[in-house]
Amino acid sequence: MIRVGIIGCGYWGPNLVRTLSEIDDVRVVRVSDLRPGRREFVSRRYPLIQTTADANDVLSDTSIDAVAIATPPDTHYSLALNALDQGKHILVEKPLATTTKDAERIIELAARKQRTLLVGHLFLYSPAVVEINSLLRRGDLGSVYCISSVRCNLGPPNTQIDALWDLAPHDISMILHFMDDSPVDVRAYGASFTNSRFAETVFVILRFTDGRIAHIHVSWLTPAKTRLMQMICSKRVVLYDDMQPLQKVQVYEPGVDNRVSASEKESGTLGFAPGGIWLPALKSYEPLRAECEDFISSIQSGRPPFSDGVRALEVVRVLEAASHRLREGGQSVYAGGEFDARQAELTK
Repeated sequence: MIRVGIIGCGYWGPNLVRTLSEIDDVRVVRVSDLRPGRREFVSRRYPLIQTTADANDVLSDTSIDAVAIATPPDTHYSLALNALDQGKHILVEKPLATTTKDAERIIELAARKQRTLLVGHLFLYSPAVVEINSLLRRGDLGSVYCISSVRCNLGPPNTQIDALWDLAPHDISMILHFMDDSPVDVRAYGASFTNSRFAETVFVILRFTDGRIAHIHVSWLTPAKTRLMQMICSKRVVLYDDMQPLQKVQVYEPGVDNRVSASEKESGTLGFAPGGIWLPALKSYEPLRAECEDFISSIQSGRPPFSDGVRALEVVRVLEAASHRLREGGQSVYAGGEFDARQAELTK
């Protein structure tokens, strides 16, 4: 029996409580959160789980084998190091840390303590991503040329990070997985429109050694939730729409273009159109369940989990590079109110 403690029970923590509680040979014994309402939420649904306001009650409990950390990103570093020092295996929600140096220290300590470290890049476990990667590895798609990804929704009511760190880790983890490489150049541009402290919309461009590129757009300003990725490959094109209930992955065959060989005497209609579309069959399972089972299995077997520290470190490196680009001048603050006032004055 693996005994688990969970630190943080806000938006995502309850999902970890539920999922880990449903796995055989796992028992969630204690949950910590600073807010009384969140502790009451857990106690009502899981009366056998102890709750506490102090994360140290979880970390210092010698009966607990593993800790899941679902707190704001700027707390991951200290909590992860403390948990590892106490001999715990750790599952840390994305991103692993807010700097490359901190991420490296967590990975080094986990290796030295011989403890499992899994980072919650959830989409790496999703049926759609698993199937797309399988198509790539089988050669059905050919070589990846470029990837474009959009992840937009209304922003969180309270946040200590910008849209880049909130939303982009998912897309970066998938792009690095599909590209099977790390970028040599990262560019980022962002803007704030209603919140001058944090970038609310960010565009990131990744360039790889062999000339391939990827583009990521994340935003808190869209009421219609969007989770869309398009992969242009040498043989086919993949459209991955995670908001679709069933047909999340569409594979497009090469298009038909009769303009290429048309003569001046051609009397027919000229045009182009996409080729056929096929929908790969996706397995039906909950990605979080697969992630948590991988965590527990890694603890039991001693093998590294799929979403390990090495993958997580590359994601943090890209995020840090993009943040650096924003600070260098890639982020603007909208001054529309002042502009509109000046325009009104001029048109009097």
